[in-house]
Amino acid sequence: MTSPVQRLRTFPALREYAEADLELLARLAVPREFPAGSTLFAQGAVGASCFLLLDGEVEVMRAHGDKIRVLATLRAGAIVGQIALVDRAPRSASVLASKPTQTLELGHDVFDRLIQSATPLALRFQEQIAVAGIRQLRAATERLSVLADQRAEANEYLYMQGALEEWDLDISDKTPEVLELASDPRRRP
Repeated sequence: MTSPVQRLRTFPALREYAEADLELLARLAVPREFPAGSTLFAQGAVGASCFLLLDGEVEVMRAHGDKIRVLATLRAGAIVGQIALVDRAPRSASVLASKPTQTLELGHDVFDRLIQSATPLALRFQEQIAVAGIRQLRAATERLSVLADQRAEANEYLYMQGALEEWDLDISDKTPEVLELASDPRRRP
């Protein structure tokens, strides 16, 4: 049977961590198991922890109105839920186990202590949070670009069919959430 540290070392994101860092992570985190169909956390809930997926698979789902959309499927090695712990905002999506899933859970207090420390583990963890945020921002920007292209094509078609009086592609004044994808360091929340 493999030790928790050996198991952690198998994940690409953790391969370069020092032995002491992995031992600390294994000590601080709480092992959790989620049967298929169970919820790790729900959209809108206050973030109390984040999860390192050890085994299994989860789906990141977002409800909008009466529709639910699967945004991503994550597997072993992924960290999920850390953004709500950083920005203190309600969870932006739900995460459900699509297969039996084993995790290590880092609670809010442990997460805060880890992030505030100057250990190599804390610095690497902060880097992973930043990289995850960047990837999410890039994916959102790409989806927005695709939606803008689709809207332009639809507007052009409707305009050509006489269903629109004018062809208006400027979405910036109609969808203020588009502006949330960019960060202005001069603007305070």
